[in-house]
Amino acid sequence: MNNSENISQERIERIELYLEGKMSEDERSRFESELNTDPQLAAQLDELRILILGVETAALKDKMEDFHADLSPVKTITSSGGKGSTALWRWSVAAILIVALGVFWMLKSDNHYEQLYAKHFSPDPGLPTTMSATANYEFYEGMVNYKQGDYKTALVKWESIEENTMGMDTLQYFRGVAYLADGDTENSIKYLQPLWNTEDNSFSNETAHYLGLAYLKNGDIEEAINYLTFSNEESAKEILSEIKD
Repeated sequence: MNNSENISQERIERIELYLEGKMSEDERSRFESELNTDPQLAAQLDELRILILGVETAALKDKMEDFHADLSPVKTITSSGGKGSTALWRWSVAAILIVALGVFWMLKSDNHYEQLYAKHFSPDPGLPTTMSATANYEFYEGMVNYKQGDYKTALVKWESIEENTMGMDTLQYFRGVAYLADGDTENSIKYLQPLWNTEDNSFSNETAHYLGLAYLKNGDIEEAINYLTFSNEESAKEILSEIKD
């Protein structure tokens, strides 16, 4: 669950007052003190700020202009009646709110999956890098960079390795994970997808896990669920549970 799904109405109202600058100095001071000690409140503030901004900029502004343009001639005709204008205006406001609410939930859903990915993703710890033998030296040299979090350098070093030298499943798996750790889901899927379809794959369970995470990061929930279902990783089970919630 993301933060906004567990937030109380009272807390929403306090955050709105804070964002709108309607708190007294004392109230604002107390609220900001809470922000420094309550990470959940700070996260909820950021999330609601983003959602409100998204609604205002992506929906209300454009839709209000469209509705004003459509309503202008109608209001001229019905202005003498009074009730007709009021009713039409109420329907227009209702329509705007429906559109805004749809945008709100769309942004909320996307943000939920991004947070879910960030919560559960951690790169594979990698292989031991003793490098006592000269065989596959380039791979293990890149593995040192990988384990230090320098994924770009690791990938550059692994480019020159022939798959039949290292073993296709090992090389392809760590390439896919390195790309994902570096934020490149497209290339991550490019390496992990064929590996998943390979019968002789020593990393079958892990491949399903990271493929599911890559699709989760992309917002492709159907594919994410599909691959995570095949993983025995504990985090995969947690993700599936939280998606269903």
